[in-house]
Amino acid sequence: MKRFAFAVLVATMFVGGFMTTGCETSHSESDTPGLFGGNKHEETTTTKNPVTGDVNTEHKVQKTNP
Repeated sequence: MKRFAFAVLVATMFVGGFMTTGCETSHSESDTPGLFGGNKHEETTTTKNPVTGDVNTEHKVQKTNP
């Protein structure tokens, strides 16, 4: 029974270590007026997974006309 309890404790600590390390996310937004009126809205979101080293970047541009 002690071995089982020890195995459960080790498994919990192992899984808990992965649960506390999350992805690093940064987000930026900007609004700029257009040359002939209107507006340009840009959003950039970058997510980095510290475990695998993968980086994902998403960039959105929305333009409005007068």
